[in-house]
Amino acid sequence: MPLPLPSLPSLRSFESSARLESFSKAANELNLSQAAISQQIRHLEDRVGGALFLREARRVTLTELGKLYLGLTADALRTMESAFETARALARPNALVLKTTPTFAAFWLLSRLPRFQQLWPSASLTVTAVEPSGQMDSLGDLTITTGQEQWGSFLIQKLFDINLVAVASPAVAQRTDLGRFLAGQTDAIIHTIRRLDDWGLWCAGAGVPPFTLDRGTILINSVLSYAAAEKGMGIVIAEEAMIAEQLARNELVKVHSARVSTGRGYYLLEPQDRTRRPIVDAFVQWIQQELAETKL
Repeated sequence: MPLPLPSLPSLRSFESSARLESFSKAANELNLSQAAISQQIRHLEDRVGGALFLREARRVTLTELGKLYLGLTADALRTMESAFETARALARPNALVLKTTPTFAAFWLLSRLPRFQQLWPSASLTVTAVEPSGQMDSLGDLTITTGQEQWGSFLIQKLFDINLVAVASPAVAQRTDLGRFLAGQTDAIIHTIRRLDDWGLWCAGAGVPPFTLDRGTILINSVLSYAAAEKGMGIVIAEEAMIAEQLARNELVKVHSARVSTGRGYYLLEPQDRTRRPIVDAFVQWIQQELAETKL
């Protein structure tokens, strides 16, 4: 039978002491006495069965066992803290928890949210960014994500289709040789790991030879890729709706006229078994109004 887990206060004392390399600084951070921190660390070491810290005159450092234990517990602590803050957010009056992709949050939602806050100044809005493949059935009132209507347990509203365009900064677009680009010979391109099929989809639709991963720069997600394109690092395949404001401000420009449909879209998902609260109803209506006023 597994032994009872160490107490949460002892784990917090351990994490803080390890990060700050000081029992006294950890005590200040956690609003405890240094003696209490030392006692919790000793208790944790007794439970683990070995020393977690090397005690020096003015600092403490992790032992090899301490480094291993910190690596195993730090993510769990962050997960518990995140779950606690999410639960607190749900309990607030006029609380709304929205899960969406990092790209939608950064490039579509954030610039528009002040308008919703003007309509609902008392709203307590929590936005959590998850990748499209992330878990969709955990805490949250609404989810906005991409796909092809594959969510059976939600009420689904399609917001808009995803069309791909090839864009770059004005400087990069100006110096790009269109002939070399159309022949698939341009090196100044940006790949997005979480959207590796974008170049293939766009090239097929535009009649351009595909660009392979041995050419250009590779970045983890669209947020970084679009930012890199703005800074002049190369050409990126972008979701047109996400970079509409950058196109309007001439921060990004199209390097080719092709606009290629992906067959995917952005969808609003809502749990089927949950009574819609007034704040949720207001947010859904606001999203619909914003879309009606936006040219996509």
